Amino acid sequence: MNTISCNCGFKITDENKYKAEAAMWHHAIQDHTDMLKSMTVDMLEQWLMNKDEQLKAGA
Repeated sequence: MNTISCNCGFKITDENKYKAEAAMWHHAIQDHTDMLKSMTVDMLEQWLMNKDEQLKAGA
């Protein structure tokens, strides 16, 4: 199973890592739009790398 969690407490678990990541992006877009708009490319890159680490840890 693949699990990704958000700092706000939202958590998604799915067998398909792409579906888990898509659900996290959906959550981020719906609930954290202002935060995403304020992030730089480098910040988004770091965020993605952290989420990849979460997926690897759950594998």
